Amino acid sequence: MASVVAYPTHMAYLVVPVAPVLVALPLAVGTAVPSIPPSVPPTITSAPAVRPPVAPASTASPKEPVKKEKATSTLPAPLVEMLRTEGPYLANEVFSTVPSQPLEPVEETFPVPEWYSITRGRFVGVTDQYALAEFAISGVAGYARKAYATQEHALRAFNLALTWGGVQIV
Repeated sequence: MASVVAYPTHMAYLVVPVAPVLVALPLAVGTAVPSIPPSVPPTITSAPAVRPPVAPASTASPKEPVKKEKATSTLPAPLVEMLRTEGPYLANEVFSTVPSQPLEPVEETFPVPEWYSITRGRFVGVTDQYALAEFAISGVAGYARKAYATQEHALRAFNLALTWGGVQIV
């Protein structure tokens, strides 16, 4: 067990770790020398550095095309079931394909503080759930998500981007 010794310096104490020192005392004649119990592992004074094997950067040959997985393959199963691929295209739903027509509003049963328009991400749409909007853009470079105070404004922004061809699933 190592101990610590503190030496006063100009403005503070310098703390230096100190290794324990074993002192050999002379033994009387006929006294048995104690041995190190087998449970104590031997100390290694010098060992060669062992490096783990390095895997090749790519296992595919240069002539084989690399297959790109769909974005839904990394999504949790309940979310994949929630994703819509075809109409009716309503707000507060997310889509795994770019909608073919503008989104329609849904009736709000209670006041929603924020609506999120996701126009570039793992999936797209308009939702009032922050966690879903955050998950839609996680790991996406150049994502496009914006919060709006009302469903109307979020829908207007999404449908405008859809009209201009600015909705993209990455």
